[in-house]
Amino acid sequence: MYKGNVLFVDDSKVNLMMGSKLISHFGLDVKVAENGQQAIELCKLNQFQLIFMDLEMPEVGGLDASAIIREKKLSFAPIYALTGNDSEGIRKLCRNAHMNGFIEKPIKKDKIKAILDIVFL
Repeated sequence: MYKGNVLFVDDSKVNLMMGSKLISHFGLDVKVAENGQQAIELCKLNQFQLIFMDLEMPEVGGLDASAIIREKKLSFAPIYALTGNDSEGIRKLCRNAHMNGFIEKPIKKDKIKAILDIVFL
């Protein structure tokens, strides 16, 4: 079991429900956002130890939201991209947005646990 606050950002309600349930299973407190703008606002009000950020969302996408969070120093938490497209181009875009890594969709318990072990242990 881990202790801390995690932000899970995805425009899919199913992914939000499943992701938050999976992460809270490990004992973490989870806040959710449906787009990058909501994520930015939540980062202004909360301290997170970890952020999972979908890349393709309406209003403000994950790459732009991550870049804004870093530029405005709203959070120093590791940001992991959630993507269905694992390519070198996507990896480069994530690095340019100051993301710390990525996880391929659909998310799986063992992939989440590996990231939690890095961040919380």
